Amino acid sequence: MSKRKIPITPYIFIAPAIIIFLLFIVVPAMEGFLQSLFTRGIIVRQDIPALRSRFVGLFNYQKLVSDPRFLTAFGKTILFTLTTVPSIIVVSLSLALLLQEKIHGVGIARAMVYWPSMISPIIIGIAWRWILGYDTGILNYFLTLFHIDKQPWLIDNARAFISVIVVSIWAQTGFFMVIFIGGLNTIPDSYYEAARIDGANKWQQFLGITLPLLRPTTLLVLVLSTINAFKVYQLVTVLTSGGPGRATAFLVQNIYEEAFSKPLSVGYAAAQSVVFFFVMLLLSIAQFKLSKEESV
Repeated sequence: MSKRKIPITPYIFIAPAIIIFLLFIVVPAMEGFLQSLFTRGIIVRQDIPALRSRFVGLFNYQKLVSDPRFLTAFGKTILFTLTTVPSIIVVSLSLALLLQEKIHGVGIARAMVYWPSMISPIIIGIAWRWILGYDTGILNYFLTLFHIDKQPWLIDNARAFISVIVVSIWAQTGFFMVIFIGGLNTIPDSYYEAARIDGANKWQQFLGITLPLLRPTTLLVLVLSTINAFKVYQLVTVLTSGGPGRATAFLVQNIYEEAFSKPLSVGYAAAQSVVFFFVMLLLSIAQFKLSKEESV
C-alpha cells in the first residue's frame, strides 16, 4: 500500500505569512509575558546593581489590582469604548443608508466622508488641536464673531473627554460606512419589493429586513471599532496629551508612561500589556464565535 504524498506547495506559499506572524506577533507576545515577571528597566546590566533585573513572579499582576493610576486609565478606556463604539455604529450606518443610493454626486460625498479615515491619527490630532484650541482655535474664533464666549474644549475635563470622543468618531466613521455599504449591497432588492407590496413603510423595512440581514456586518464593525477604541493612543496624545491632568489618559498611554517615564517599570508596563493583550484576545474570540453562530 503506497503512502499518501502530502503536498508541500500550499505550505510554501503560506510560509512567509506564518514566519511574519511568529516573528512579529507570537515571539514579542511571549517576550512581553516573560518581561512581566521581572522588575527591570529599559536597559539591563547584571553587572550594575541599579540596572539589574530581578525575578518577582506574579507581583506585577498583583500590583495592578491596587494601582489607582492603572485602574483609572483602564476605566476611562472602557468608558471611552462604551460611548464611542455605539456612536460609530449609528453614525456610520446612517451615512451608509444615506449614501448607498445611486444618485448624482454620491461618489464625491462618499469620498469626502471616507477621507478622514485615510489620514494619520497624528495629523488628525494636530488639525483638531488647531480647531479646538482655546486662544488660537478656529472654532472659538467663530464663536467670538457671534459674541459667544470662548469654550475650553481641551482644557476642561468633561469637554476634553467629549472632544476626544467626537474626533475619534469623525476619524473612523468613513471606514465603517464603507463596510456597511458593502453589507447593504448584499441584501437582495426583491426583499424590499416584497415588503413594499405588503404595505411596509421605510422604517418597517429597516427593522424587518435591513437590521436582521446586516447582523454579520454590524458584528464586524462592533468588534473592529471596539479594538480601535481600546488601542487609541496617537490621536489622543497629540490632541490632549492625556490632559487636562489625566482626564483623557487611556490604557495604552499609561503603558507607555510606565515603561519609558519611570525607572525599573518596564516589567510592570509589560504586565499591563499582557492584560491588554488578553482583552483583545477575548474580543477576537467573541467575534469568531458570534460569526460562526451567524453562519450556521
